[in-house]
This record gives sequence, structure tokens and C-alpha cells, in this order.
Amino acid sequence: MDFQARLEALTHELRPWSPLWSRSILQGWPGSGAAYPKDWLAYARSLDEAGERQLDQGVLVGVPPPSLSALLGALQELTALPWHEGIHALTVAETQGLSVKKTHELERVLALLAPRARFIHQAVDIGGGMGHLARLCTRTFGWTFHSIDRDAALQDKGRRWLTRNPPSGRDTLCFIQASVEDGLQPRIDPLFSGKDRASIGLHTCGPLALTQLRKSQGAGFILNIGCCYDKLEAPRDYPVSRFGGTHPLPFTSHALALTTRGRHHKTEEEFARMKRVYAWRFAFELLSRRCFPEHGFVRAGDAPRALYAGPFSVYALDRMERLGLDSGMTAAELDAFEVSVRAETRDLLLCHLLRDRFARALEVVLILDRALLLEELGFQVELLQLFDPRLSPRNLALIASRSA
Repeated sequence: MDFQARLEALTHELRPWSPLWSRSILQGWPGSGAAYPKDWLAYARSLDEAGERQLDQGVLVGVPPPSLSALLGALQELTALPWHEGIHALTVAETQGLSVKKTHELERVLALLAPRARFIHQAVDIGGGMGHLARLCTRTFGWTFHSIDRDAALQDKGRRWLTRNPPSGRDTLCFIQASVEDGLQPRIDPLFSGKDRASIGLHTCGPLALTQLRKSQGAGFILNIGCCYDKLEAPRDYPVSRFGGTHPLPFTSHALALTTRGRHHKTEEEFARMKRVYAWRFAFELLSRRCFPEHGFVRAGDAPRALYAGPFSVYALDRMERLGLDSGMTAAELDAFEVSVRAETRDLLLCHLLRDRFARALEVVLILDRALLLEELGFQVELLQLFDPRLSPRNLALIASRSA
């Protein structure tokens, strides 16, 4: 893949629409809504429940505005990435204690590693936890493996697991309690250097992915899957490549949070639940603005699922009690208020559905920038989709090798 051409094309498509994706709709309302083209909103308002659900899946029904149709078509084409094919099936004993998600991920990571890392003899895993990946790699490939994690309790569980399931004579697995950080770390830095060394980070959180890439410049092989992009900071963490620096996008904290949105298609029940959560949250913000303007934007926080199943008044009273607020309104008055703002809360929902269409493209921009950094460091780089997004939404695997 020509990463430079793909990044340039994506940033070209995204930059004109930055007023939409770089702002929080709710915090900036109603000004944020004014940034959406009138014909986009008119189209979205014309949709029924089924049409809204289709829009949530990135499908435009009926006769959408040409500009919206063209944009989504371009973004879908530019974010279409090849899939890794193949599964290394694990036995029942090997998956003991693993979740369905973890098993799914490990079976695909092992299949990816097998043909690409034949020259590897030692490996290091960042955020290795209980060492499941390390254990399976040592047994599958015969590697010497160092599993690094800052959580000593998780590593103790991993050691106890190995005690109950003793390794074969050739297995070498070492747990190291440490935080992987930028700067010199004499204890662990040598583990990342050597043509026969692999550096692996599965779902490295926020800037930890970049720390891994920087520490692994001397490695023979790198596998990184990032996550928690909302913990990044621009411009410190984006752009990181020279080419990316010539094609930057105005990433904000709100845009970075957008990249973490789930990708799986929702069932009717899941979509209806999402709409109710949004409706109650949006109505509560509009209520707060009316009753507590001095507080500015009020963070309602995560609420128990049961609160969204009942009347708005139950939700609102619970949130106000948690926040130490009192509107002086009765339950009947609160429910009447929610009814009075339904048209506005639906507009907020529709803006969210439209804004979500930028999420995957922004995530791909971040990963392309990292791919270009690795190319600039002399690696041969691949970018593949590895996991089923219904199980593991952060499914983009960055693979770099110095071998032919």
C-alpha cells in the first residue's frame, strides 16, 4: 500500500469537514449543529427508524444529498484495508480461563506471526498481563519471551497458571514488572533491540503505542495494535511522521474521542437502547442549561442501564441527586419538559449519527501516520484488519519488519 498517497487523500477529504468532527456536538450545541449542511439535516430528519439505523451503519437510503453520498463513498473507499486471513486454532486446554474475545484475538495473532516472524528467537510483549500471548508463543514458536506489565497481581496470576500447567523443557517465559516509558530504561531497553527480536503490543493504550514504536527501532519485527486514542495529545502524539507533519489535521480531544467509537452493526434492540440513552442524556443537558446555567456543561456521567428503561423523570432525578442539584420540578414537570424538547434532542441524535461517519477515517489517519513513521525508520510495513470488529473494534494491526 502507498501509505503516503492514502494519507494525503484521506486528509484531503476530511479537512474541509473539520468543523463537524473536531467539536463536541452536545457541548457546543446549538452552534455545533449549525455546522452541518442544511440538506444533510433535512435528509436525516426524513428518515424513519429503519433509515436511522441504516445511517448508523454507514448506509444511505432513499435520495441522500450528493455531497453526503460522495463524501461517505470516498471515505469508505479510503478506509478499506486488507484483511488478514487465517486462524491458529487453540485447544480447550490452551483457552482455559480466556474470554471469547481474548481467544479470538490470540488465534489470529498467532496465525499472523507464524509466516512473518520465522527469524525471531526472542520477543517482548508490552502490557502482557497474565502472559497468555507469551505462553502461547513460546510453545508454538519456541521463542524466549519477556512479558512486561506494571500490574504485579496479573503477573502473579500468570505465574500460578504456569505452575498448574507446567511448560515443556524448551519454553522460556519471563515476567518483568515495569512500566514501558519514553527515555532510557537500562533494565528493559535491550529486550527491544536485535534483528532476532520481536516487539509486540496488543491494544497498547494511547501514547504507549508510540512509546513501543520508538523503543523498537532496533528490533527485527514489530506488531502493534493501538487503542484508547482519546488518551493521545496533539501535537505531542500526532503527527509523528515527517510526511504526516506536512499533511496534518486539526485533531482535538473531541476528535480523538470520536476515533474510539465502536464499529459493529447494532441489533434493533441495541440501536433502540442507544437512542434512549442519547435522548435522556441530551434532554438532561438541555434541562441543565435552563435550570443551572451557571454550571456550564454538566457531565451527567454513566448511569445504570435500568434508569434508561424508565421515564425521563426517574433518570433526571437520579442524576441531579448525584450532582447535588435541585431543579425544583416535579416528576410530571420533568417528563413534560422531555416531551417539549424531543424535536431538538432528535436533531442532536441525527448530528451524532452523521458525525460518527468520520470516526473510522480519523482512526485510519492516526494509524497511517504511524505506518509512515516506521517506513521512515527503514521498516517494511503492512497495515491489516485482524479482528472481527463486533468482538474487538480496535482491529487495525501495524506490522513492521526489517527482513526481506
